[in-house]
Amino acid sequence: MTPLSGRERLLRVFRQQDVDRMPLRIWGVDPMFPSENPTWAPLCELTEDYQIDIFRTWNPTKDEWDPHLPPVLSEEVESDKPDMSVHQATMQTPSGPLTASWYRPKDGSPGYVKKHYIESIEDARKWLSIPASKPTRRRVDSYWELEQKSNDRALLFVGIGEAMYSVQAHMGSESFGLWLMDERDLLREMIDKAYAAVEEQVKYYLSQKIGDAYGWVGPELCIPPLASPKDFREFVFDYDKKIIDLIHDAGKLVWVHCHGDMNPVLEDFVEMGVDCLNPIEPPPTGKLTLAEAKKRCAGKMSLEGGVQNGDFDRMKPEQLVPVVEEVIRQGKPGGCFILCPTSSPSTRPRLNERHIANYRAFVEAGIRLGRYE
Repeated sequence: MTPLSGRERLLRVFRQQDVDRMPLRIWGVDPMFPSENPTWAPLCELTEDYQIDIFRTWNPTKDEWDPHLPPVLSEEVESDKPDMSVHQATMQTPSGPLTASWYRPKDGSPGYVKKHYIESIEDARKWLSIPASKPTRRRVDSYWELEQKSNDRALLFVGIGEAMYSVQAHMGSESFGLWLMDERDLLREMIDKAYAAVEEQVKYYLSQKIGDAYGWVGPELCIPPLASPKDFREFVFDYDKKIIDLIHDAGKLVWVHCHGDMNPVLEDFVEMGVDCLNPIEPPPTGKLTLAEAKKRCAGKMSLEGGVQNGDFDRMKPEQLVPVVEEVIRQGKPGGCFILCPTSSPSTRPRLNERHIANYRAFVEAGIRLGRYE
């Protein structure tokens, strides 16, 4: 096959079509938008030196954002932990303020939530009092500028919200899990509201004909063991399928990120119409091997991932290469697969020499073994 551009290769693999070589990428790395973390620079160099594949994400600029979002006051407040700062946000609603706060480690490590916006039924009612977003002609000029700069180097990706996750993120897994049992109708009311905002956003972006693919994260918060397959069907499938149908009707493609064990829900993603599912974590995190997942998808959905993010921390290059080779052995046959780590490098405050060596070994193995004859 004639060599394909990066954009065409990814479009074809999303459509379950033949490609010249197995696509591979380092999730979250794009030389056009280098990380503020200087230790990522070698990953940008790898991406360009080997011309590996890129999802180039478009986000609206500040003056293109939805003007109807509720006002939020952000500030740093006193911390009870000497090695962490505390960031607090206050959201104004017609029924009163909601506050949330986050710990931010001073060494740059990933932080975590100290307090969620929604911790009670009263909080939920405050959130529900926020007026629905009004259809607005938002500018998307920055998208067309990005497309012109990108040419065919990258797949142009529009990240959108997900209804269930928009609610879960405001309340956390503990409350969400309890409310699945005790406040199911209230949860449904909240997810209905979140869905309406996602639908309005997607319809507008599609009307502007932007993006090669649309994608979202979050369904892993509504799968076993926290939630049941029935919960997944009710609070993820029933909402996300309608969004996927809108995207497909406009001739665009869909990527979804879902950590965890795909065994109970894999066919649901196929039935929803997802074009590419990420990150397909191998056992013991998941219960499916990549080969088993591919067999069950039967060419109806492409898969991305396969190499555990933690392997880049734990292993030396000579240990990682056989792992990558085995992932390729399972994922490459028949196409419909993108080789990728299961997370981005942002899980680490800085990359050390071992990380860089491992990413190089990962890329070189993918290039060496990736071509289809």
